[in-house]
Amino acid sequence: MGKNIDFDVVVVGAGNAALCAALSASEAGATVIVLEKSPKHSQGGNCPYTGAGFRFTHSGIKDLKSLLPENTATGEFQMAPYTDQDFRDHFMEATHGDTDKELVEVVISKSRETINWMHSNGVRWELPVNINLENVPSIIPNQVGLSAYESGPGLVKMLTKAVESKSISILYETKMVSIHKGGRGQIESIQVQDRDGINNIRCKAVVLACGGFEANPEMRIKYLGTKWETAKVRGSKYNTGDGHRVALNIGAATYGQWTGCHGTPIDLNAPRTGDLALTDAMPRRSYNLGIMVNLDGNRFTDEGVGFAEQTFVQIGSEILSQKRNMAFQIFDQRAVKHLEDRYGGSRCKNAKSIWELASLVGINPAVLKATVDKFNEEAEDADYHPGTLDGRSTLSVYPAKSNWAIKIDKPPFIAYPVTGSITYTYGGLKIDKNARVLDLEDNAIPGLYAAGEIVGGIFYHNSLRAAGLMHGSVFGKLAGQHAGRL
Repeated sequence: MGKNIDFDVVVVGAGNAALCAALSASEAGATVIVLEKSPKHSQGGNCPYTGAGFRFTHSGIKDLKSLLPENTATGEFQMAPYTDQDFRDHFMEATHGDTDKELVEVVISKSRETINWMHSNGVRWELPVNINLENVPSIIPNQVGLSAYESGPGLVKMLTKAVESKSISILYETKMVSIHKGGRGQIESIQVQDRDGINNIRCKAVVLACGGFEANPEMRIKYLGTKWETAKVRGSKYNTGDGHRVALNIGAATYGQWTGCHGTPIDLNAPRTGDLALTDAMPRRSYNLGIMVNLDGNRFTDEGVGFAEQTFVQIGSEILSQKRNMAFQIFDQRAVKHLEDRYGGSRCKNAKSIWELASLVGINPAVLKATVDKFNEEAEDADYHPGTLDGRSTLSVYPAKSNWAIKIDKPPFIAYPVTGSITYTYGGLKIDKNARVLDLEDNAIPGLYAAGEIVGGIFYHNSLRAAGLMHGSVFGKLAGQHAGRL
């Protein structure tokens, strides 16, 4: 790269939101360059680590056929329509009503047109990755409309191909250092660092789409709390809050739940940062079919408060609050056949008695036996039905277990060591409905845009499955469209 070069729009990041922004800016007639902090083989931020599900409005399976390959067998299946109100209700439920309603309305209203636009740019879609066409229910769940072909890695590959087809360059191993304003407060240039040193790119606009701060231990401690220092990072090690830091330095406003993040219970032996070969194999989300204990042998949470899909973020956080940031999930043979397939490849301990199991995992045997005995006194002698909130509870035991309180008395017993992990952070920059970054007085910073994880105000308390990539694409497209017109 030369020491000084000129482009209309600079996009920081090379994942889903960033590549959508680059495509959109190019379509608006701008000259565009993309900066990616990582090497090419690690491109895409957290996107490659996802199943690439997209939640969007549609009127059912027939409505989706035009987006699917011609040989997709859809005739025998049904998918209920997913309306604006469905989408709105699910956002409100997931975030306890705290989400920015104006931003959510933008996501909802533009979700389907954005999916169509991505399709026109070469993104291939398929039925959700968890649907097995040979053994599928007659009604497919409608919340995740479609997934990108070949999941997250496939999505990055397809979007990159689309960007490169428009002669947009992606500069790998190039880190943003700072952004500079002109005399009228408008974005004027961005300083970057590559292998050859510091370079300056003069531009009219910058789109920040470089992820959250989940891979930055110092920022995790500062904003999430000390227990998050050791959390395993499920995704990209390059998402270290560069965009947050640079934007705040030029007066951008913070927004959203900076104390919140998405995470999950994960195998204690999972790698420190994301490994594409292992990411989907590491979560441990069948905790509702047993009990969890800490290193003192005590239960510490209601394992059955709801379906795991609704509770795993909170459960992961609670595990990190325990001694050495870990716990054990304990099951008997009633539960084993219902565990997620992911458990098959994990390290665990098996024993014929709870006393022996405690000795194997380093817990005081008398304490763990007392914990299990107390639980069993209130638990029922029944079979598990994981797909139903069965109301079987131990409300007089502390902590209570609200559902699936079934005796743990069928040996051999199994203990899986788990810890908490972090996927992405909720706090970020404040934007308006056109993806313009706002300053401390709610005025748009001329020429500064944001999309994807770096945007605050979307998720609070919990995320909404398949809505993360969707809002990244919607605001990425909008950011590029408006930046490209400057």
